[in-house]
Amino acid sequence: MNEARIRTKPARRRKISEIKISDGRVRVIGLVVDKKETEFTLDDGTGHLTVIFDDPAEVGDLKVGSKVSIFGTPLSVSGSNELHAEIIQIVDELDLELYNKVINEAERLECEIRGEMRHAQG
Repeated sequence: MNEARIRTKPARRRKISEIKISDGRVRVIGLVVDKKETEFTLDDGTGHLTVIFDDPAEVGDLKVGSKVSIFGTPLSVSGSNELHAEIIQIVDELDLELYNKVINEAERLECEIRGEMRHAQG
């Protein structure tokens, strides 16, 4: 049984303020601040983003105040940015403040390491 496997590109971890259409697939984590039938608004502390999805059953337990991790594709619709969700995970147990501290520290260290590597090569 040889089934063809379709590989998708890995999602890039992004803050809402950093998302670009050219990113392809992204992953964002934040707090649901508004919810409608087929969309909700996500806030990660750097901005707001409208997240759209196809099947309302996918987010049955989702409510305003839920913490979520979203994998999706950025879209530009009528001049505003949206994210078409592929995967929506409720992560209410996640400490968002601690998560953001860890991510910021990891980014700082990556920049520091890249800077040291440039100096060593130059």
